[in-house]
Amino acid sequence: MQLTRSVSYAIGILLNVERARSAGPVTATKIARRDQFPPRFLYRVLRRLVDAGILTGVSGPGGGYALARPAKKISLAEIVEAVEGPQEATVLEPVAAFHAPAIKRINLLCEQNAAAFRRALKSTSLAQLGAARRSPQGRRPTKRKR
Repeated sequence: MQLTRSVSYAIGILLNVERARSAGPVTATKIARRDQFPPRFLYRVLRRLVDAGILTGVSGPGGGYALARPAKKISLAEIVEAVEGPQEATVLEPVAAFHAPAIKRINLLCEQNAAAFRRALKSTSLAQLGAARRSPQGRRPTKRKR
């Protein structure tokens, strides 16, 4: 399983929208300007997040994008699948009969790792990612004494 830059853009977009939720929908222009996202790529990721039901698009004056549900109800797994599709484990094919058992073992390890990764994605919410952004490791940095 490998994540691409699309996931980083999606997380950035969603955190931007979540941060501004009290002010109402956020326009794509504001997101692009604030985080310096390339607009053409931004619109593609926004469309995928809307199609997946993570964001809602609000048209007209005062329109833009808003979270479709509370941040604590949006999992990282949903975000990843919205922009990248379902995450599958790597599967190798043996190129010679004598090493087929070794390849079978590697594929089993890849599937176990992918399953653990999927569980971690499902158990992490957008709200948790936002909290990590505000406070690394849940606390404020302290100054060192010299």
